[in-house]
Amino acid sequence: NIHNGQVCSTWGSYHFKTFDGDFFQLPSTCNFILTSNCRNPYEDFNIQMRRQVVDGEPTISAITMKLDGTVVEIKLPFSNAGVLIQKTTSYIRVTSKLGLQVMWNEDDSFMVELDTKYKNTTCGLCGDFNGVQLYNEFFKNGNPSDFANFWRMDGPTEICQDIQLEFAEGCTDEEQTCQTLLSSSALSSCQNLVPTDPFVQACVTDMCHCNNSSNSSFCVCNTISEYSRQCVHAGGKPQEWRTTQFCAKSCPFNMEYKECGIPCFDTCSNLETSQVCEEHCTDGCFCPQGTIFDDISGGGCVPVNDCPCIYEKKVYTSGENVLLSECFGGKWNCTDRTGPSTCSVEGGSHVTTYDGKMYTFHGSCSFILSTLCNGTDFTVLGELGNCGLTDTETSLKSVTVAIQNGTIVSNTFSLSSAASFIMFMPSTFYIIVQTSVGIQLEIQLVPIMQVHITADLTYSGKTCGLCGNFNKNQNDDFQSQHGLVEGTAVSFVNTWRMKPMCPDVKSHYENPCSLSVENEKYAQYWCSMLSDPKGVFAPCHSVIRPDKYQKNCMYDTCNCENTEDCMCAAISSYVRVCTRAGVSLQGWRASICQKYTNCPSTMTYSYDMTSCRRSCRSISETDYTCQVNFTAADGCGCPEGSFMDDSSRCVPSTKCSCYYKDYALRFFFFFFFLITHLRYLWFFTITHNRSWSLFVSLACNEPMVFFNCSDAELGATGSECQKSCLSLDLAWCTSGCVCPPNLVSDGNGGCIEEELCPCIHNGVPHQPGETIQHDCNTCTCKERKWQCTSKKCDGTCFVYGDGHYSTFDGKRYNFNGNSEYILTQDYCSNSNGTFRVITENIPCGTTGTTCSKAIKLFLGNNELILTEGNYKVVERDSGEEVPYKIHIIGIYLVIETENGLVLMWDRKTSIFIKLSPTFQGQICGLCGNYDGNGNNDFTTRSQAVVVDPVEFGNSWKVSPSSPDAMSTKDPCASNPYRKPWAQKQCSIINSNVFADCHSRVDPSSYYDSCMTDTCACDSGGDCECFCTVVAAYAQACNEAGACIAWRSPKICPLFCDYYNLPDKCEWHYQPCGAPCMKTCRNPSGKCSSHIPKLEGCYPKCSSKKPFLDEDSMECVAAEMCGCYDMQGKHYETGDTVPSTKNCQTW
Repeated sequence: NIHNGQVCSTWGSYHFKTFDGDFFQLPSTCNFILTSNCRNPYEDFNIQMRRQVVDGEPTISAITMKLDGTVVEIKLPFSNAGVLIQKTTSYIRVTSKLGLQVMWNEDDSFMVELDTKYKNTTCGLCGDFNGVQLYNEFFKNGNPSDFANFWRMDGPTEICQDIQLEFAEGCTDEEQTCQTLLSSSALSSCQNLVPTDPFVQACVTDMCHCNNSSNSSFCVCNTISEYSRQCVHAGGKPQEWRTTQFCAKSCPFNMEYKECGIPCFDTCSNLETSQVCEEHCTDGCFCPQGTIFDDISGGGCVPVNDCPCIYEKKVYTSGENVLLSECFGGKWNCTDRTGPSTCSVEGGSHVTTYDGKMYTFHGSCSFILSTLCNGTDFTVLGELGNCGLTDTETSLKSVTVAIQNGTIVSNTFSLSSAASFIMFMPSTFYIIVQTSVGIQLEIQLVPIMQVHITADLTYSGKTCGLCGNFNKNQNDDFQSQHGLVEGTAVSFVNTWRMKPMCPDVKSHYENPCSLSVENEKYAQYWCSMLSDPKGVFAPCHSVIRPDKYQKNCMYDTCNCENTEDCMCAAISSYVRVCTRAGVSLQGWRASICQKYTNCPSTMTYSYDMTSCRRSCRSISETDYTCQVNFTAADGCGCPEGSFMDDSSRCVPSTKCSCYYKDYALRFFFFFFFLITHLRYLWFFTITHNRSWSLFVSLACNEPMVFFNCSDAELGATGSECQKSCLSLDLAWCTSGCVCPPNLVSDGNGGCIEEELCPCIHNGVPHQPGETIQHDCNTCTCKERKWQCTSKKCDGTCFVYGDGHYSTFDGKRYNFNGNSEYILTQDYCSNSNGTFRVITENIPCGTTGTTCSKAIKLFLGNNELILTEGNYKVVERDSGEEVPYKIHIIGIYLVIETENGLVLMWDRKTSIFIKLSPTFQGQICGLCGNYDGNGNNDFTTRSQAVVVDPVEFGNSWKVSPSSPDAMSTKDPCASNPYRKPWAQKQCSIINSNVFADCHSRVDPSSYYDSCMTDTCACDSGGDCECFCTVVAAYAQACNEAGACIAWRSPKICPLFCDYYNLPDKCEWHYQPCGAPCMKTCRNPSGKCSSHIPKLEGCYPKCSSKKPFLDEDSMECVAAEMCGCYDMQGKHYETGDTVPSTKNCQTW
């Protein structure tokens, strides 16, 4: 890429080269405008510099840059407001999204490169950039000295004088020497690319000035260096012209100096930097062949296999192990941990599934928390009910467990024996239920009732209910009883109600903290302790992210009548999950929730309380509770050396009674059951006030018979309807409307035959035989279940607004980085990939919010650059050809490839990427690994799985020298004056405008994103940030089957009339796209099924002009379309099209 005509430079002994190729010398230490965008109404840039003399040699001492209104200081590393400052081994490079690049060697050389869009718009020492030498620079302003003084910018009190250079007398023999130096074999590739004469003249001037002085090599070497640099800009590749005796350069570590090396070299933290390098070669220090730079430990150049790894900010050498992972060659070889998984119901409304999906709902009913989809081994029910004046004040009232087994053949209890369960209290705060079927319950009683259900790995993929299906895939956790994955938590939980007459669970979008300023302050003060990086919970942050638990804490504290109880329950939930993950947070109650450590007189509080061998019964008999493994439980209990007696007091052993085979059911701090030689079914219920009930099916006395509900037909009545002699005359019956025999209630006040029961999806009933489209599959309602085709559908990753991400596996997170990042690629486990998508946020506003994006799609041997609403194609030297098509559909630019990738860009900040199922498990980047398991989506470039999105995002930087992104503050807290306006605008997402979509796509995450972005856009683009998020939600609704016409003349209007010619009305806004139409790029009018309907402006073209020209946005006849080559370049009818084949034309 020849671009030396876009480069202005200065070097050595006061030499300058303008954009247009003029050379002059300006001996001065004054401050000058090097170049500025002076001929536009708004000055995009102004770059100034000055020199000083150090030890007799001129060096650049000050550089001042004003880029897009912001004064930029050179500090490292730096990335802000579209400006990136990086340091290489030889240069400091400043890159601006304006279309400007600066390079400084921190000594004598300084270079500015401009985009061609600035031609004929510049002023300063670099000239007017009009491509004509000596046109304006010198003719209007006299000689070079007068020209230079015109751009001198002295300080307010500065009086600057030019320097008079002294030349040696009789300096006549230097020209031949300079000719010889500049025409050496090492510079042979430069001879026909860069004119030699100006550099020969500069060389002669330098040698005459420096003749016989100590700094003569300084003058000569710097001019040859500049010639070499200009050669590279012109497309040449200079070789090593330096020697150990002539112009030698030293390098740090074990690096070596090269005149033409790849500037973006691979490092231990990024082994792929060179694969996406877009820079030409440059001079500097580089690693020897076969080694890469160790930027992790700073150890110089090492073989790839010797690269260290980093984990939790600690460096590990190659071959070293940590946890279950081994470091090798800069990457972690991790062993996947498999084992039991836990589902939790916390705060009376928050559920975390076995697969880690977290959701919230408010219901008043008994729900199936977990059961086998095909089997009767166990069922866990949870009853939720109102505990306040509003529908959102709900709590867990009771937990019921049903366990079924076969014939017991042993009367000796062990965890693997036939006994059904052990139930005990390790502390006053918890009840542990260990069953023999592989289910363990931890039931928290203090401060409020919560339950944690742990299932063995044998149940993986076999469970149903609110706890999900335990298959490591969060995307299908909302699978209903009818067989389809529901779009929202409310639609999902309504299908798992145990009592049909319970009221439907409703969606609630209110923020309870907005109702009370005092409650919000209270909640913020205490709940923020969870995320304090220096607080007591900080040791767990790298293992379990506190943000969702802090959000639940805020919600519950503001929502609950017993504020402190709910707050402390939410805090204890985070402590519990940390403890389960192996992080013990000892001492956390010293600063919060202390009152619960006040124990009864004989008891003591402990963070790891146990009842094992601390009961009087355990002295005389086997303590079966010691055989149960469970998460450490805090609470009150007997201190070591004391024992619990039957009255729940801790006493010394001398005061304990003796026990011998006493099987009576006693409820104190532990109890157990042994049943032998019976067929049985257990039911037990534990309520929030510590009461409990137990039902065990035993052998029946004749003539009674045992009725086993699990063996009965659905709908059969059991012992609950048994009449007795005392009850024959009692009115057990409840009056009301019932269905006649053989009919069932349809739930809407009618009666229907069982085979006519509908299938429910997203809260909408569908009659038998009715079909719906679910993603790429067609589903038919049959016998209350959905029967669907089994096509594998595309995965979708999308990014919108200010760094809001949703991975292919459905994991949502926020990441605000100002560098270039790998969004997704298939260059992961090997180098034989086909595509790579790189995205860069272009920020604005004082909070650094993103206003636009630049996208690079590396597709085989092509690079497609998408920026400022347009695209261009750059051919690369490597890679196989991957055919693709480019479409303009509505407001989107769409790229569709033949290998199964579709990229949709709204030409602003929203990107949607669809990938064929053939890519599953083969990709990496910010979009995750597309393996179905969202829990491992935060896999870094070094193959470590982390929990912090900032750490994850930083690992996928394209350039290792770019600055790391930092965690950002809540912009609504930083800009509180914007919060009311943001709430008012963003309320449209939760309003009736989107009512048809609320049961299909949960609006909560989009509303949160809208608030964040609308508060953050404080320097222009206010409405743009708001509109982008709402448009993203509308597009999600559209793909879910809900077309929402949300735009209006007052809210984010699209002015389609702009495209209409006078007296014409072809163009109209379509909120959910239009039928596939013929365009010049797609004359067949056949659209891909992988591209969804997209909103935007669409024309109704006449039969005389049936084709849409996507470039001019006009309806045209076929002959006016011209042709498009494979790169999307347009040719008019009659143009000659260059062929990609030898000796061919089209």
